[in-house]
Parts: sequence; structure tokens; C-alpha cells
Amino acid sequence: MPNGQYDVPSGIASLPFADHPFVPILLLIAVMAAATLIQHAEYSPSLPQHTTTDQHTDSFALSHRTGSIAELHQKGLLRSDNGWRATSPSHAAVGFASQPITFRLKLSNTSRRPLQLWVSVPAPYIDRIRAARLNATTEPLLPMRTQGSLWPFSSRLISLPSFHWPVIIPANDTITLFFEVSDAGPTVFPVSVQGDDDLVHSSVTRATVNGTLLGLSLFLLAINLFLTLRFRTLMLAWLTVLTVSVMHIQLVLNGFGAWIFWRGVPALDAVITTSMLTTLIAFAQHTLAALQPPRLYRHLLNGLSLAALMLILLEFARAELPIQALTIVLGIAGCGLSLVIAVSCFRHSLYARYFTAAVLILTAGIIVSTLRTVGVVPVNVLSDSAFSLGTILSAVVLLAAAVHFFWREQWLRRVAASDRAAEQERRLAIQNRLEDSLRRHKVTGRPNRSALEACLTDRPSGKLQIVVLRLNRFHEIEHVVGHQIAEGFVRDYLTSLEEHLRHVGPDTILHIDNAPVVSINTMDAAFVLARAIDRQDPFWQQLVDFAAPDCRYQGYTFNWRCSIGVASLPHHGDSIQEVLSAAGYASLQKEPINFYDNTVHEHQKHQQLLMLDLEDAFRSDQIQLAYQPKVDIGSGRIESVEALVRWYHPEFRMIPPGDWIPLVEELGSITRVTRWVLDRAAADLAQIRAHYGQQTRTAINISSRDLAIPELAEDLERIVRHRGYTPEDFILEITETSVIRNLALTIERLGQLRRCGFGIALDDFGTGTSSLSALTEFPLDEVKIDRSFLTRILWDEERQKVFRATVELAQSLNLRTVIEGVENEQTVQWLRQFKGLKGQGYFWGYPTVLGY
Repeated sequence: MPNGQYDVPSGIASLPFADHPFVPILLLIAVMAAATLIQHAEYSPSLPQHTTTDQHTDSFALSHRTGSIAELHQKGLLRSDNGWRATSPSHAAVGFASQPITFRLKLSNTSRRPLQLWVSVPAPYIDRIRAARLNATTEPLLPMRTQGSLWPFSSRLISLPSFHWPVIIPANDTITLFFEVSDAGPTVFPVSVQGDDDLVHSSVTRATVNGTLLGLSLFLLAINLFLTLRFRTLMLAWLTVLTVSVMHIQLVLNGFGAWIFWRGVPALDAVITTSMLTTLIAFAQHTLAALQPPRLYRHLLNGLSLAALMLILLEFARAELPIQALTIVLGIAGCGLSLVIAVSCFRHSLYARYFTAAVLILTAGIIVSTLRTVGVVPVNVLSDSAFSLGTILSAVVLLAAAVHFFWREQWLRRVAASDRAAEQERRLAIQNRLEDSLRRHKVTGRPNRSALEACLTDRPSGKLQIVVLRLNRFHEIEHVVGHQIAEGFVRDYLTSLEEHLRHVGPDTILHIDNAPVVSINTMDAAFVLARAIDRQDPFWQQLVDFAAPDCRYQGYTFNWRCSIGVASLPHHGDSIQEVLSAAGYASLQKEPINFYDNTVHEHQKHQQLLMLDLEDAFRSDQIQLAYQPKVDIGSGRIESVEALVRWYHPEFRMIPPGDWIPLVEELGSITRVTRWVLDRAAADLAQIRAHYGQQTRTAINISSRDLAIPELAEDLERIVRHRGYTPEDFILEITETSVIRNLALTIERLGQLRRCGFGIALDDFGTGTSSLSALTEFPLDEVKIDRSFLTRILWDEERQKVFRATVELAQSLNLRTVIEGVENEQTVQWLRQFKGLKGQGYFWGYPTVLGY
């Protein structure tokens, strides 16, 4: 995991039926109950009853051979030494036998008095031990008490977990004892011969060890149940199943089950195999839930669990199979598989490290238990408990890991809760600052439009006036002196305005967030009058006088050329937003102070409606192109036509371009109009040439906002080539006044268009402020002299001189020259003196829409 973080097991269900934390526990209870009922049905009926005597145990000299006592006695093999294999009492284990094994114990007394001893077998889990005695070679075989875990406790002489037989060995004599061991599990016979004191001592020792293991199991179970109920995760539920199963195994192996808890239900001892298998299932499923291995490992673990489940069913069916041996094989395979999974996750999962240790401990317990089963390891209280002890210790490790991670999860939750609280406080502080900043203009620090609208919206209804002051030259001043000085000047200017308002109308001015002046934006300020002031009131003239003079700031002298707009509520709008917009619109007028006029308001609404209808106008062919020819004045030949946009609105009839083109430019949609015009002009060019001649070119107007598009030249060239023409067939006209604002960008964009092949014409020449520089700096092919030059041209000699100089200048620069606005024959006759001059006007034709 990155940054040293370890994954925390989530406990996702591994088996399809185990999707709830309590399902494994309920499953264990059901399996154990079913196994107990099956065993109880077989072992409960007609069990022999015996009386008990209060005696005790201990022993030496052992051998064994296969077969029952009755079988060996019938064949005469009990008295023979042939075929008997010597056995160590501490290693008296022969694995899983398919038939009874008889152990022979010879006891000799060399003393001069009889010995009273106890033969003790501390293996309370053995199903049955039949006992018999031979006192001498000529005496008959004497049966002794039969004992076993599935026999009621009344069959034992002493109510202890171990099995005990009292023997008396005559003085200077030898006796032979035979013990037939039958067990569904491994066949073991850890026999000892003890006196009374040794019997008590060994019983107390075993009880202490077994009680300790039982106490540890109960403690582990209590913690498991608490954590399972607390966190409700499948991982802990399977760990609880594992603990309960191990507890049952431990109780059976050490006799605590029959001795203390279920004396009258011996069938519970017979389900030890079922508990071993549920232990295997629980461990496999815990591995799945805790480590969440890849798919292959998941399939293997689920297959292991299903195999264990099949063995449980075979156990229920009393199948003649070595189920305990198969259980040990499955257990070793499961430990190996879990170890491989844990090692594969060892580096990035801290839980896998815990898990590896747990698997190693469990494997060691299984190995010791297996070696004890075949007699390699002594059969004693520790080896008997090896599997249980290994499982308990591995469960302790896993529980410690779970406690670690769940404690860590709680700690992380507390830290996260603390962080959330701190974050909430920070967010609240940031939100407060943000709300304050949102109500303040970032340049002037005064309340902004949002604050103005919020304050006035909450104000009770009534009459008021909103005054907007527009600093028209802000951008020019900012361009000259830089934004820092310009913005500082604005702040200083607004401070002076506030002082002026406090002086001339302290009772009339409404304060917005404790400030009399609001900044709509950097160049628009506003204030609010609590009552309508008549237009003749001296207040307005004083305001104009304040706004008109030059101002000084840091050694600079400025004049904003302020324009003032005034609108009233409710006369000029039903809401604060409408009145504020009306005052702002009025401030756009040229007069020093402008009171909003409802006719202007209607005009504004009219324009708004037009903008809403514009998109539909393009789709429904309401917008069309009208063509007006450009003529060579000398020959009268038409050389090109100019495409002029006409909008035929179904409600407002024909709308002049001046009523909507500037608004489209202001809204930034003019480029779409330009592309549409060029595309329509290219589509119409075939009809134009069929009517005026194949060399006729079409001129269209482009806006200065079009020149701000970097890919303009590519787009326009793609449009005309798509229609099958080349850029050389078109002329792009742009007005001088619109491009003078950014000469460098204009020169660059016009150069790109000209290199593509478009002709470039400068429209309305003579109306701008730097016409001569435009002629020399712009990449032009044509110049169009504004119609204003023809005013009084026939009798005004001064105008004639200016016109003549202008034409000669354009022709000296090799520019095609077109005069606009030619309307009568006299003007045409006078213009014919200029060789190569072109003309455009009503004299040669009105703009005409082609017939479609």
C-alpha cells in the first residue's frame, strides 16, 4: 500500500450462503446439533450399566497386535509371544486402524506382599476399551470392566476423564492384562501403572492443564462474540466458529466434555470429527474474508470448504471411510494453501503477517498431532492437545490482529471525526470569508452588485432611484498608466464620490453594507436614492459638476468622461435587477446625465426579442442576402457585388442591419453570422456570375470581432472551397473604425486572410482617426471612400481638393478605389475624370435579393 498504509480486512462474504456475520455461527450450531442427534441415535440405546468404586491409577511392559481379545483367545494367541510387537507406553499409537488393536500389559511383583495398583489410560476420547486378565498360564481369561467415551460414566470405576482399572498383583507373581482398543479415530494406548498418590497427582495435573486451555478458549470465545456483535463482520464470525469448534475438540480430547458438561449425552463426544471439519471450514472462510485473495485461491479455499462439508455429510451417513485421516490431510492442505496466500500478501498487508504466524502455529499443532497419531511423538496431555492448542494460539493471533485493526479503525474514525469537525469549522470560516468576498468588489473593496440586489430585495417596497456612473475612459487610462495606477485611481475617485454624496444628500443616500457607493464592476459605480428626485433638482447638476472636471492622482491628470444613468423603481422596472439594468443602459448614452426613457426600454425589449428570434431566423430563411453591384465608372462594367444582410421578420417586417448587427457583435455571435453570409454568398455566386459575368467577385463584410478568432482564415477558406470556389473569388470588407483599436492583431489576421487569397477592402475610409496610417499599414487590395465625401462635392472646391488628394493617394498605393453613395447622373459625370475609379450606389442599382 502507498505511504506505508496497510489494508484493513473488510470481511466480505466468501461462500454464497454466508452473506451475514451470524450465518457461520448458526451454521455451526445446526451442524453440531445434527451430528449429535445422529450419534445419539446410534449410541444411546441399551448401553450396559456398571457400578462404580472409588479407586485410582499407574503402569509398565507393553506390546500389541491386531485383532480383538475374543479373536486372539479363540486362536490361542493370547498366551503366545509370537506376533506381539513391543510398544513404549509413551508412544503407544498405531495410527488409524481398520480393526481393533489388542495391547498386552505384563505386570510383575517381585515383592513379598501383594501390590494394589491402578492401570490408567489418560485418553478419554477413545470410543471403547475392552479389558481382560490372565493370572497364570493355566487359569482362564477373566473379563474386566469395558470403558470408553461413548459408554455412560456409570461404566467407570472413578468419575474422572481418564480410564482406570484396579489390579492386585500377588507377591512374587506376574499377571497379564489385555486391552482391546476400538476407535473411529487414531488408535492410541498411553497406559500407565500408578499408585493411589500418583493417580491423584496425575489427575490434578491434567485437570490443571485442561482447565487452563478451557479457560483460554472461553476467554477467546467471549472476546470473539463481543467483537462479532460490535462490528458485525464475517471475518470475526468465522473466527468465532473456529473458537467454538476448537473448544469442543479440546473438551472431548481431554475428557472435560463427558466429565463435566454432557455426562448423559455421550454422542457429543462422537462428533469430534465434525468439529474438526467445521474448524477447517471456518479457517478457510476466515482466510477468504480476511485476505480476499485472487480468484484462483478463492476457488481453492471454497473447494476445500466444500470437501470438508462433504466429509461431514459422509460422517452423518456413517460411511465406512477413514474420515479423521482425510480430515488431517485436508487440514494440512488447507494450512499450506493459507500459508501461500498469506505469503503472497505479506508485503502489502499487515494482517497477512499476523495470518502467516497463525498459520505456522496451526500447522505446527497439526503436525504434532499427526506425529502423535502414528507414535512418533509421545502420547501425553500436550500432544493430545497439540491440535487444539495450535488452533487456539492461532485464533489468539488472528484475534489480536482483528483487535489491532478494529482498534485502528476506531482510532481512524475518531481522527476522521475530529478532522471533519475542524474541517467544518474551516469551511464555515472560509464560507463566511467567501460570502463577504462575494459581496465585495475585488478591486475597489466596496459592495458589489450582489450585495446591492440582496439589500434592496429585502427592503420594503417603495419608490427609489438607482444612479449608475460609468467611467468611459477606464480602459484607455489603464492601457496608458497600467492597471495598478488605474485601479488605485478608481478607488480614490469613489472615495471622493462618497464624500460628495455625504455632503449633498446625506439623508437621501441608501447605504449598502454600510457604504454609500457600490461597484457594479471596475468601471461602473452606483448609488441608491431612497426617494425620487426631480430632474430639475440641483442635486443632479452638482453630480454632473463633480463628474466633469479633470482629476489628479499620483502626478497624473485624468478625465473619466463620466456618463450618468438614472432609473426609478417602479417606473422603469418591477425588480431591482430591471431598474439597475435600465440605469446601466441609460449610462451608455452620450449625454453627461441620462434619465432612462421607456421608449428606450421598449427598444431594448425589441432587441431582446430579436436576439431570441435570431436562431429561428437562420433556420427559416428569414435572413437573406441582397446584392449591390460595384461598377467601373468609366466603362460602366460591373466588376463585383457586395452582399448585404437583410432580415425579413414575420412580425416586424424588414429589420435594418443597424438594429441587430451591433447587438450580435456585442453578444459575441457575429462570427456565426459571418460564416453564414460567406457560405450563402458562395452558394449564390453561380447565379451572380450568370447574371453579371463570370469574372464577377462577391464582397462581404466582416467584423473586428471576427479577427479575434485565430483560425478565422482556415474556417473561411474551408467554407468557400466546400462550395467549389477559391478565396480569390471573394473580397472581405472591414471598417477602419472597428480595427483601429488593435492594430497589431488586425494586421496579423488580415495578412493571414490575404495569404489565403481573399481580397481585403477597407470600408468607410475617411471616417476614422488615422486613415492615412491605415492605408500604409494594412495589407489592402481595395479602399472604399465613405459617402460623406460626396456631400456638396459638385460645387464645394475644398471638398473636391480633398477628394482628389484621397483618390490620388489610394491609386499611388496601387489600391482599387471605390466611392460609395453615388446616386445621380451629375455626380457620375464629375467622377469620370478619375481614371480607374469604381462606384457603388443607387444610381447603378439597389441591393436586390436573388430569386430562389
